[in-house]
Amino acid sequence: MRKELKKMQHGKKEVTARYHAKYPESAEREYIRLCNAYMAMEKQVLMKHIPELSRILEDGAEMRRDAASGNGKGQEGLTLGMMRRLRRFFANIRKELDTAFGLKRLTAGIEKIAAQNRRLTVKEWKKTVSKTLGIDIMEDYFSGGVYEEMLKEWISENIDLIKAVPQASLEKMEGIVYANFRKGTTTPNIVKEIQRQYGMDKRHAKLIARDQTAKLNAALTKYQQTDAGITHYKWSDSRDSRVRESHKRLNGRIFSWDNPPETEHGRKCHPGQDYQCRCCALAVFDIDNIDLPMEGRREKNA
Repeated sequence: MRKELKKMQHGKKEVTARYHAKYPESAEREYIRLCNAYMAMEKQVLMKHIPELSRILEDGAEMRRDAASGNGKGQEGLTLGMMRRLRRFFANIRKELDTAFGLKRLTAGIEKIAAQNRRLTVKEWKKTVSKTLGIDIMEDYFSGGVYEEMLKEWISENIDLIKAVPQASLEKMEGIVYANFRKGTTTPNIVKEIQRQYGMDKRHAKLIARDQTAKLNAALTKYQQTDAGITHYKWSDSRDSRVRESHKRLNGRIFSWDNPPETEHGRKCHPGQDYQCRCCALAVFDIDNIDLPMEGRREKNA
């Protein structure tokens, strides 16, 4: 096979991939939909309890006025009492949110995204091999223990990650309420601040979706290439205006999978591993060491 490949490549020993694998946008969109569903559930639970929050804040405002006029308890006692009420309020929301979406539903959603990313990555790798070397490989080339373990780990990490998004959002909202109550901010303005924070956290969830999709795609790409005996790749950026300068400087250069290049601030990573990175690793095929049989096979570690 290697002799035939060298003939096809006009005697070249090394060949860089002639196909730029597509980023798994459909998997990213599915991740964003899942994040949006989770954030919508948070909003639904939160909006349900806004009237109760308004009553707590109005009670506090009234007690503050009484304290100021000398008709009630001191300001310090008022603040401590309000903090206890607000802590109970947000604790109840957290409990309701934990059960509202359901772990089973979240797990199923993440597993679907992982499987979709896997299918797309395998499809693009097959195209890369076919268009570069003229070899067709079967999909079961990438079945087995190592692949499954990689996906299982990503699924577990992302379940925890998505669950943490609304919880972190509630912590920020709780801090907003505490700080604004102490300052004497009116109840309607506090509610507006909470709603503004929700919008910011929803955008943050979208960034997480992009980042985690890219990271899984990068991990699968690295495994596919190194499993095939490929030791080096050419860095290829996403070729648009969103590419950061540090990644533009790496574009077109050859790197080893064993030694990731420095991107910025001492950080070393391969394409897709940096935050929000959409760059691609173009395989450098060493025909003398390639391990890509024309017939499908099970992976070595299966």
